[in-house]
Amino acid sequence: MDNLSTFELITLAASIIGVYVKLTQEVGKLKSRVVALEKTEGEVKKLLTELLTSVQEIKLLLAEKGIR
Repeated sequence: MDNLSTFELITLAASIIGVYVKLTQEVGKLKSRVVALEKTEGEVKKLLTELLTSVQEIKLLLAEKGIR
């Protein structure tokens, strides 16, 4: 305590707490974004699967007509 006064220690402690709170909020935001992206990814996969099925049906119809 020779080098740091009480005011400096309080300021340092408040700064550390502030950084902790800010980082905790950022982690919370990132977690919610990850959940949203995972949900969107599932929807995209479903749409791509439906698209693939439709394209395959079109291929079959074209093959039946003899068109390539």
